[in-house]
Amino acid sequence: MPILIHNTLTRKLEEFKPIKAGEVRMYVCGVTVYDECHLGHARSAFIFDFIRNYLKYRGYKVTFIKNITDVDDKIIKKAREEIEDKNSPLYGKDLNGAVKEIAERYTESFYGDMESLGIAKADKEPKATEHIKDIIKMIAILIDKGYAYTAGGDVYFDVRKFGGYGKLSNQDKDQMLEGTRAETTEKKKDALDFALWKSAKANEPEWDSPWGKGRPGWHIECSAMSTRYLGDNFDIHGGGRDLIFPHHENETAQSECATGKPFANYWIHNGLLTINGEKMSKSLGNYVSIKDVLARYPSDVLKIFFLGAHYSHPIDFTWEKMEAAKSAYERFLVLLDKIERRPDNKGPVTVKNNGEIDGLKAAFEAGMDDNFNTPAALGALFDLVSAGNKILDRNEDASVIKYLENTLRELGGILGLGFKTVSKGMSDNEIQKLVDARIDAKKRKDFKEADGIREELKQKGIILEDDKEKTYWRRKV
Repeated sequence: MPILIHNTLTRKLEEFKPIKAGEVRMYVCGVTVYDECHLGHARSAFIFDFIRNYLKYRGYKVTFIKNITDVDDKIIKKAREEIEDKNSPLYGKDLNGAVKEIAERYTESFYGDMESLGIAKADKEPKATEHIKDIIKMIAILIDKGYAYTAGGDVYFDVRKFGGYGKLSNQDKDQMLEGTRAETTEKKKDALDFALWKSAKANEPEWDSPWGKGRPGWHIECSAMSTRYLGDNFDIHGGGRDLIFPHHENETAQSECATGKPFANYWIHNGLLTINGEKMSKSLGNYVSIKDVLARYPSDVLKIFFLGAHYSHPIDFTWEKMEAAKSAYERFLVLLDKIERRPDNKGPVTVKNNGEIDGLKAAFEAGMDDNFNTPAALGALFDLVSAGNKILDRNEDASVIKYLENTLRELGGILGLGFKTVSKGMSDNEIQKLVDARIDAKKRKDFKEADGIREELKQKGIILEDDKEKTYWRRKV
């Protein structure tokens, strides 16, 4: 079966056909490092991580590039705030140095969050400040071709010169004039024109250029870095739906004018995240960071929550939904715990295929082939759990059970699920001592003490399960 992708550019569901057989080149807009990452960043990073994973699973060699914007108006604004804040370690510092420290601080924080989420790095994660020469080169080409113009040390892209402007966001130029956030300036020929190069301001980061000292505009960074690592025309460009206009529209225009070739063949945009039905905002008091969530739940629970909605749809976060995701996730852990405790699971086991398991594996693949439909794929995994419990109840051969486990871990891994319990509080030895004390109390027929130990463990997130021969324990998520 082919993989189908909804292409923002054509607004159609299309069969995925890479430029080069067996290879996929994919670029995704990363973070601007001026603050802690929030759940919207986590969702976007996770989505393109499992898309990469599935493409690899389907046999493609994937080259994945994700940028970091480390010079930008937002970073400069954050630096200004901190050098004026007496409680900040940057208080009173030089603005230029503060900008660098802000970028480094939140880049480090971003990588920490991605590691906590279990999201692997892209093959290359270029920073804008490391590619100034590439940016200047592309701007110079646009000027030489007549698509850009200089104005008092700034350089602007001349939108009216590109006839295809608006094809990605499906708008005409007059519509865009109403919605654009373009800064007003007398330097521009047209309000839609956007900055490729900004002339230097006092103490701000600056680089030498043919047009004077300054720094790049936001949009040109991605065009220069994506084409540097993936070529003038590549397969997939991704990012949040909020980036379609103006960012991705501008990327397309400047890239195609500079190279004379189509930019990206398939555009994938993820839906946005709200909190209790409202846009997330610190001013509204509903800002939830990645660290906030991971302090309460394992990363797999957050991923189960994300997987329950199609990547292209909006998703609304509530703590109640996280509790539901946690309960759903425990179904996987209970099954895997049952498999682990089987005596025939120790040592090497020959793996044997099973038709029922293969059918659910095919259902998983069918869901992912259909525009990365994770609700369908996740549903197939839960069906696999149900089937797995029946297989265990029938006490089927160890080779089938091993195939069940391998399949669940392989497919879950594509979706970023590690199926690991998080050790909190009590150590394994401490738990086992209490379990042994409960067993001893039951032998002495001191059921009050035994029940008390069970309740004590329950309060600490430890679930006990008794069978005829042994008592097993597992940590609650």
